[in-house]
Amino acid sequence: MDIQKYYRQTAFASLNASVISCIPIFFLTSFFVSMHLSAKYFLYMLPFAIYSITSYVLYQLDKRRSIEALLENSKEKESSLLEKKTVVLSFLPAPSLRMLIFDCDGVAVGEIRDEKFHLVRWYLPYFLDKLYAKNYGFYSSSGMLQYTFTIKGKTIEIKNKKGKKISKIIEQKMDKPSKSVFTYGENTIIMNKSLAFTDYRFEKANGLPLAILQKGLLPKEWSKRFLKPNIPLLSINHGLSNKEIIHLYALLAKIYAYKDH
Repeated sequence: MDIQKYYRQTAFASLNASVISCIPIFFLTSFFVSMHLSAKYFLYMLPFAIYSITSYVLYQLDKRRSIEALLENSKEKESSLLEKKTVVLSFLPAPSLRMLIFDCDGVAVGEIRDEKFHLVRWYLPYFLDKLYAKNYGFYSSSGMLQYTFTIKGKTIEIKNKKGKKISKIIEQKMDKPSKSVFTYGENTIIMNKSLAFTDYRFEKANGLPLAILQKGLLPKEWSKRFLKPNIPLLSINHGLSNKEIIHLYALLAKIYAYKDH
């Protein structure tokens, strides 16, 4: 997938949402008219109408972005996600996480997605959905499963594509909401959050930087392809091992578990 196809998919999803949200309006209107109810009851349709209009506007925006996004090399090729040290994160509407990872050319190099997209989860409150464990697949650009992240409470288990457990991340209890500490084996990852919880800085216990996740700071050349505002840009330290990078992506799955839900 490239960024143009991504915009087309998000546009199609928004159009579907706009049409589906009109269904309750139709039934409520029929019911209110048949019951000869006063006009004030039509206010119950207002949330559906606002959502439908908003979704249609998003459809038009993403449709235009799919046309305007400039790709220097639109040919899709197999590329190792773990080799990419600077990537853009984008999200497709889903009951839970569906995160696409793009390189500087606007080509998807991988994806992290929830393995179970039950329809009821669109309507399930977050505090209830968080009560049970969730499995997130970490896929290559060709759609091959590489790892599985199982998140339950404050733990993340990482398994390889054969289902063998290779690591377990445990979130430590902290008093500061702007700081989180995660441990696996003898290793520690410290995650510092900005005041608005939009930017994240990851580092080791000794202060060595691991990665930075920032919004709205794309290089000028990249902005010709990634047209959405405040899109997350992940910059990874070039000296990190594949194992360290995998653990970072596992934490991203936890951070963005309900993005575009």
